[in-house]
Amino acid sequence: MSELVRLHRPKTLPNQPGLGIECDPSGKGWCVSARNVYPQLVACPSVRLQTLLRVKVANAGAQDYEDLPDISGGCELVGDRVCFVPDFPFETGISYRAILDLGALGQPGPAEVLVREFSFPRETVTEETEVSHVYPSDYVLPENLLRFYVRFSNPMQRGRAERIELLGPDGRPAPDVLYRAPIELWDSNMTCLTILLDPGRLKRGVGPNRALGPPLKRGGRYTLAVAAGMIDVHGRRLREPFNKSFIVSGPVREAIAVEEWKIRSPTMDGCEPLELAFPRPLDWAQLWRGISVVSESGQAISGRIDIDAGETRWRFTPDTPWQLGAHRVRVVPSLEDICGNTPYRPFDGMFRSADEVARETGVRFISFEVKTA
Repeated sequence: MSELVRLHRPKTLPNQPGLGIECDPSGKGWCVSARNVYPQLVACPSVRLQTLLRVKVANAGAQDYEDLPDISGGCELVGDRVCFVPDFPFETGISYRAILDLGALGQPGPAEVLVREFSFPRETVTEETEVSHVYPSDYVLPENLLRFYVRFSNPMQRGRAERIELLGPDGRPAPDVLYRAPIELWDSNMTCLTILLDPGRLKRGVGPNRALGPPLKRGGRYTLAVAAGMIDVHGRRLREPFNKSFIVSGPVREAIAVEEWKIRSPTMDGCEPLELAFPRPLDWAQLWRGISVVSESGQAISGRIDIDAGETRWRFTPDTPWQLGAHRVRVVPSLEDICGNTPYRPFDGMFRSADEVARETGVRFISFEVKTA
């Protein structure tokens, strides 16, 4: 951790409350942890974790830590530790100050406040940042396309998404087409940005759709334009602008037909990939987490996922050789295609009752058999 995090703190005595930096509970980022406070929490169950542990942006000129801005995030009890998990990943090159207010525990004696500073050093990167991929990757996209994913070769800074525009057939920015979220939709690594088309114009019958029609017009040629003004975490502009042009086909307003997927089963004693082929493209990001492989008893099988260009083919290569017998492909109910349709309903389907919605939470399974070669 010393190479990734600089933690400026004196040593704490064993079994005394202390602060540290560790992987967050999801394993995808970093969090601040308060150690050796669990017994006091048990003795004082009404304490609010958010008053016990806070994180702020450090400022060398600030005389009082209360004058510093809070970092947005939440606290949770993980084992015997209290962990502060930021809503957005900690940024490199910025000093943070963690504050553990033991007075919130209401214990007798002086109310000690532990304050520790930490930072994540900026990485030295020689290669210029560029757009590496845009999904969906197909050239022909449906009229009711829901989102794009823009991937960058290095982590990026927030606050520059307005430099991404959708140009219409006339080469000018198409008005009121993209939905500008109040908080930019980055992944935890800050390398993938989700760009939504206006959902109000996609759903038939609602105000924006009735007034303006769908955001994309069938037969038109559009370009998603990423300007070089996007800035990476090192303060550098993109190496060059990036354009993804596409033409618009008819809308897709049908639920995902899992029963129409084609499956190619592997043989035992090898690591030959299992392959799924879809009649139409599915959502690139959700293909990584929405489909998995389990044994007949439901035990998860670990392995590597690959997605072909076009997002119509999914492959799974196990970490260990296939075992003879029955297996299943597990499909979560929230899996979407590129238009937001799920296995249970189209994106802009009819209004459903609470009972109908409750029935749309079941996981779908596809059985396959691993046989001898």
